[in-house]
Amino acid sequence: MALLCLGPVGMSPAQAHPAEDGLLPRAPLLVTPMVSGILLCKQGNQMAELTTLAQIEDWCVRNGQQHDLAAIDLLNRLEPGGPKGKVRLGYTLLVPLLELYEKRDGQWHISQRKMERYLGVIAAIQRPVVVYLMGDHYDSSSALSQELGKDPANLLAFADGPVPTTRYIGHQVIPFTLRTDERIPVNHYRFKALREITRQIHALPESARSWISAITVAGELHHMYPDFENGVGEFDDIRVTDYSPASQQEFRDWLKHKFDRVERLNQQLGFRFTSFADIPAPSLDIRKQSLTSFAQHFDAYAGGTLPMMGWIWDPEQRIESLTLHVDGAYHAPVAQGLGRMDVYRAKPEVTSPNTGFRAIVDFRALAPGKHVAQLVATSKGRKYLLGEREFVVVPRDQSASANTQELARVKSLGEMSALSGVQHWLDRPRSLQDVYYNPLAREWNLFREHQVYQMLNKFYRIARSEGLPAELLYSHQIISETNGSWNPVLFASDSSVSNVTPWRTGVNQYGASPYVFEYLKERNVRTYGVPEFNPLQSKRPEAAREAFVAHYKAGAKFVSPFFLSVVPPRLRAPDDERHFDIAPDNTRDGANTMYDALQWFVRK
Repeated sequence: MALLCLGPVGMSPAQAHPAEDGLLPRAPLLVTPMVSGILLCKQGNQMAELTTLAQIEDWCVRNGQQHDLAAIDLLNRLEPGGPKGKVRLGYTLLVPLLELYEKRDGQWHISQRKMERYLGVIAAIQRPVVVYLMGDHYDSSSALSQELGKDPANLLAFADGPVPTTRYIGHQVIPFTLRTDERIPVNHYRFKALREITRQIHALPESARSWISAITVAGELHHMYPDFENGVGEFDDIRVTDYSPASQQEFRDWLKHKFDRVERLNQQLGFRFTSFADIPAPSLDIRKQSLTSFAQHFDAYAGGTLPMMGWIWDPEQRIESLTLHVDGAYHAPVAQGLGRMDVYRAKPEVTSPNTGFRAIVDFRALAPGKHVAQLVATSKGRKYLLGEREFVVVPRDQSASANTQELARVKSLGEMSALSGVQHWLDRPRSLQDVYYNPLAREWNLFREHQVYQMLNKFYRIARSEGLPAELLYSHQIISETNGSWNPVLFASDSSVSNVTPWRTGVNQYGASPYVFEYLKERNVRTYGVPEFNPLQSKRPEAAREAFVAHYKAGAKFVSPFFLSVVPPRLRAPDDERHFDIAPDNTRDGANTMYDALQWFVRK
């Protein structure tokens, strides 16, 4: 898949010719790596008797060293002489909102000292900064967050109870609610902290405020699922959020606002509810549980879509296109270039993680019975069968639905084995997958997306109300669709990325999937940033350089490699495997070549 390359608007003919380094003129791209240990001073880092981050940070303040930060030297080594040129080095300042509190007299109060410590970094470093105001499930390390995590009122819920606290690569994850009601304790604290920190950002002297290039709000907002670290690709037995009683009531209120009258809902969705109060949030799998109404059915496909997904490794680019056909007729395009880190790590000969593909069978209008979906590859005018699956559309009453006629197929397709050097695999769906379309499940998924949008909008509106300009405010979202083995239904977050959101688009990217450019193009998103970025590629040293250049050409405002560290090695946990730690001495997932690419790029 070709990368999307957007040139600057209104270039003269002379400007249209590439510069010597291949980078066309545009506003400078800011490279703003997340720096772990951003509050640590150089001298404190060298004191072996200080054995925790908090001890070093406190020592730096007590000894007047909070402006002599270790991060300054790190950034100056990468880009000597300060930020200049086509690509300028800055940093990302992570501010966890719940960490801004301290307990006094048994009550939690915002600590002015903590806020000044964070915001003082901006004047100390004097480089472009992306301020990351984190208030999502990763804001979980403070004593306040630990206390809040014990109250189910603050948490998302599965259909059978609260979502448990879990971990992601050694970091605790607390599944805080996506409801925006400020009476919920966790919302009271995170919104109060957001108001105060944005107020103080607005009040900074111009000499400090002028370094702020972007502010990302909230963090990765999405719904939850079991086994947070490994469960992203579950389809067969999914559990999702949010089934808390208040969330289910909000679902009914949302339906009432959308349809106005229950009669209209019944007419459009095909049910016979007597009132909105009777409507359930779908949560039961018809294959395994007893239903009193088909409206209760929910699974990965209940919204009316069945993904066909897998991977293809085509190093010589023999395949020109992939198309999806259902019952012999063209049905939908196939997204390619999706991330498949599992394939990349498992197969030494595969030198790119972006081998995934996904096509969506929309079966809502298909007749009950058996159907066949085929993936067709085209190479030099000939068509080949990459894979096919028969599936069964089951009616609501689960009556007999076997077709008596032979299924229509695309005929005369060649064998993929004729394309030498091409490897491929079709992961899903399984053969004869049964699917049940529940229109209410589709509404439930749309409502869950609405919840994500509303929480992000709440953060944005608070920041705007305290005087922060709209052009600085970005989201900090992960796009589940760019990962070829993930199930986007679990996240319900992709609608928060579009060209009609009041905030500017920030998309996190791991694996550097080129599909992200197609994704943004389809949604007409032209102004964007990358709040977290790591190509995770060790097999091709040039891959990280290419990924940086691609974002430069596509017009990104900033790209934030995740992450650099100034934390002393003596403070690392014994089981720290240095995931994402960009450093010359870390070979995990190409972190060392990423460091080299970062140093090369910021000197442009």
